Amino acid sequence: MHKWFSIALIVVMISAVILSNLVHNRSQKQKMYYKNIIDSSSNIVVVVDKNSIIDVNKTFFKYFNKYNTLEKFKKEHKSISDFFVEKEGYIYKNIDGLNWLEYLIKNPKNNQVKIVYDEKEYYFTIGVSLISVEDKHYSAIFSDITKEKLYQKELEYTTITDPLTKIRNRYYYNEQIKKESANSNRYFYPLSLVIFDIDYFKKINDEFGHDVGDSVLVEYTKLISSHLRNGDIFCRIGGEEFTLILPHTEKSGAYKIAGKLRVLIEKHKKIVPITMSFGVVEYIKGEGLEVTFKRADQALYEAKNGGRNRVVVR
Repeated sequence: MHKWFSIALIVVMISAVILSNLVHNRSQKQKMYYKNIIDSSSNIVVVVDKNSIIDVNKTFFKYFNKYNTLEKFKKEHKSISDFFVEKEGYIYKNIDGLNWLEYLIKNPKNNQVKIVYDEKEYYFTIGVSLISVEDKHYSAIFSDITKEKLYQKELEYTTITDPLTKIRNRYYYNEQIKKESANSNRYFYPLSLVIFDIDYFKKINDEFGHDVGDSVLVEYTKLISSHLRNGDIFCRIGGEEFTLILPHTEKSGAYKIAGKLRVLIEKHKKIVPITMSFGVVEYIKGEGLEVTFKRADQALYEAKNGGRNRVVVR
C-alpha cells in the first residue's frame, strides 16, 4: 500500500512539474507574442509606473536613436517626460501639481505632448491604460501627429501672414485688436493704435514699376520690424497701409514711437527714398473697434492733408 502511495505521489509531483512547465512556457510564449505585437507597432509604446520607465518597444529607439537599449537610456534619463516641452496646451513633466502620468489618468482628453530630442520637434497624442493593478504599471502609447501639427502650423502661418512682406496681415490685425482691447478693458492697461502708409506710393509704382514698389514694401517693413518692441503688433492691412497695435502704451508713448519710425524711414533712402504719414489714437474703454479705427484713420487723413511725412494724434 505504501509503495503504491509513493508511486502515486511521484506521478502527481511529475504531473505538477510538467503542468507548471507548460503554464510557464505558455506564459512565456504569450509574453513573446504580445511583445512581438507591441514591437510591430509604429507608435511608441512604453510601460511605466508613476516614477520610472519599465519597458519600451522597438519604435521607441527609432526616435531616441542615440540609445539601443533601455538600460542605456535609463542611465541618463529616468523618464521619457524629460523630453516634454513645457508649453500651453500640452502635457509636460509636472503639470497642475501632478506628474504627467497622474495628469493623463485624470485628464485623458488633454493628451497632446511636444517632445524635443536631438534638436528635432515631435508631437504626439498619448493614450494610457492600466495593465497591472498589483504593480500599478501603465502602458502609454505615443501616436505621432507631427505631420498634422506641422501642416496645421503652416496653414495658420499662411492665414495670418502677408505673403509679400511676411509680417502679419489684416486678418491677424482683426483678431489681435479684439484680444488686446478685451485685455485692456479687463486689466485696465492703456492700448494705442497707429495707422500709417507710404506717401505717394502710386507715383512709385507708376514711375518705377510694381516690382520696385514691392521691393520698397519689403525693405521698409524690415526696417520698421527691426525697431519695434517685443509685444508690438505690426500688420499690413492694405496695399501700402499698415497698423501698429501697441499694448501698455498711452497715446503720448505711441506718438513718440511713430515719430521715431517716421524719422528712420525718411533717413533710410533704400530702393527709393520714401516718407510715411501716421495717425495715432488711444483706445477708449468700451469703445467699438470700428470707431477706434475710424479715429486713427481720420488722424492719418489729417497727416496727409497737413503735408504728409508727419504724425497726427487724435
